[in-house]
Amino acid sequence: MKLRLYAFLSLTLLSAQPYKDLEGHTGSIYALAFSADSRYLFTASSDRTVRCWHLPIGTPCGRYHGANASLNALVLFPSDREGAFKIWAASSSGRLYQWESEAKGPLPAREEPLLRRLGKGVQNDPWEALVAHPEKPILYALSRSGHLAAWDYEENWLQSFQDTAGVAYSLLFHPQAKLLYLGSGSGVILGLHPQEMTVRKILRGHTKGVRGLALSPDQRTLASAGLDGKVFLWTVPEGLRVRSLEGHSDGVRAVAFSPDGRYLASAGKDGKLCLWYVASGRLEKTINLGVPLWTVAFSPNGQYLIAGGEGGLLRIWRIDQLGIRPIQLIAETDSLYLPPLDLLNDLPHCSNPRPNRYAFIVGNEDYRSYQPTLSPAMNVPYALKDAYTFRMYAEQILGVPAQNIVLLKNATSAQIRREMEKLLLLMQVSGQKAEVFFYYAGHGVPHPQTQESYLLPVDVSPNLLDEGGIRLTEVVERLGNSGAGRVWLIVDACFSGGARQESPIAARGIRLKPKPVRLSGPVVLISATTAEEEALPYHQASYGLFTYFFLKALRTAGCQGAPLRTILQNAATETTRYALLLHNKPQRPSWVISPELSEEAILNERW
Repeated sequence: MKLRLYAFLSLTLLSAQPYKDLEGHTGSIYALAFSADSRYLFTASSDRTVRCWHLPIGTPCGRYHGANASLNALVLFPSDREGAFKIWAASSSGRLYQWESEAKGPLPAREEPLLRRLGKGVQNDPWEALVAHPEKPILYALSRSGHLAAWDYEENWLQSFQDTAGVAYSLLFHPQAKLLYLGSGSGVILGLHPQEMTVRKILRGHTKGVRGLALSPDQRTLASAGLDGKVFLWTVPEGLRVRSLEGHSDGVRAVAFSPDGRYLASAGKDGKLCLWYVASGRLEKTINLGVPLWTVAFSPNGQYLIAGGEGGLLRIWRIDQLGIRPIQLIAETDSLYLPPLDLLNDLPHCSNPRPNRYAFIVGNEDYRSYQPTLSPAMNVPYALKDAYTFRMYAEQILGVPAQNIVLLKNATSAQIRREMEKLLLLMQVSGQKAEVFFYYAGHGVPHPQTQESYLLPVDVSPNLLDEGGIRLTEVVERLGNSGAGRVWLIVDACFSGGARQESPIAARGIRLKPKPVRLSGPVVLISATTAEEEALPYHQASYGLFTYFFLKALRTAGCQGAPLRTILQNAATETTRYALLLHNKPQRPSWVISPELSEEAILNERW
């Protein structure tokens, strides 16, 4: 039976009704951990137990005891047995405990008095934080007095570091930057080399201790929760502070990003749960839970938000009950939300290379590496994957020879122009037989004065388009006048000043209606949106929404091909439907055919 989609609530909703209170713990909730599939939630408490909850019902599925003190931190590993987990917890007595979720008894399978190995005087120091190395069997445990232990739990060797402030609270491992971030009681954030345990970076800003740390899904933004009542956002790896979020009246103890990176949740000693819109720093909602909070987390599927606090408070909400737009509601029994097709699996090789076909492909995703002062939303999720996948389809389904394909990743203005000139020279070999597929995924921007549509290279400011921006009309003219027999422009971008993460990037943060692009020559323009809409992401599939359904339509047509009309209509129907279901926004793909071509003939052409 198809699950009902819950109605979206207005942003003016005054209070959010809890989806469920999970009752069972008798002490404060200090740590939360979700299984990767969001079906299980594990919680650690001052009542010396770890509990397991089955979601979405919230029924208990396990209670693990045997610790001799409060459990302050938690790490979850999948076990070798399907559906089972290895649970590591750190206690206030300086011990680490491990449980097997499917073991016959609930007592710890392993107990490690790890703190004793760090020397005299710290044997009973409470553990405050616990994180795992993403690739190696190493646990990093941080004590209240600032002692950090890196412990290989297979080979049983130990390495340590001491925060000179004498007090510390939080840890975060950044796999891409290869840094271990430590939230110090002095208010600084230390970036440590995880093997050498030496300080590589220091982030200064908080005036009191840093109690919580979180990393955005794209691993480019670090959020810090300070006991000074502030939440800061930092660029990674540069370490530049880009935003200060102020809404708490007392110390902030925990922060968590939503799985798509659009929202940040913060939980404080003041009992407030705050929801922030990351791109603008806007406070979307404040929920006062009445008791001091210790921890907060989003489920990996983006469907739930949970907060834990003193007195055993453990409350879980559906995202759509909080008055913010959910990214996607995943209902396992609803065919709309079944796991999407992997576009790269078993991709057919349809034909021999066609020597007169050419492809020019640009995927611009990482703008902040070139312009560190830009906001976190300036990066374009999945643009590189979009471009890479289109390249595979160009070669294996469209028959473009590998030597005729130009693929640019995070391209600068100079790179795009230089490679375009090379492409035009290369196409002269084929003359009128040449057929060009130009594909772009990245930012599109309207000129603030002329409203003309521009493609945005990664090194060009959206407010300085005259200094390196690529005018879409210029691309049309260059390729349309190249002598080629057919030019297909496929653009997964919008030109209204919006972005895949919904941040306005036009001048002064406003949205503009771009001028229509006039086509000349044998050009067909296929766009992810109409003029005033946003090009949205498909987070579940990790692609741009339009690119995913356009390539899926190509794959469905298979080696026999299908009329372009059928491919475009299938892609447009699914893109429009999923934009409304997943984002509650319109996105209607469009296409324009040059007046020099027969529209009927083009739409009946087989791809």
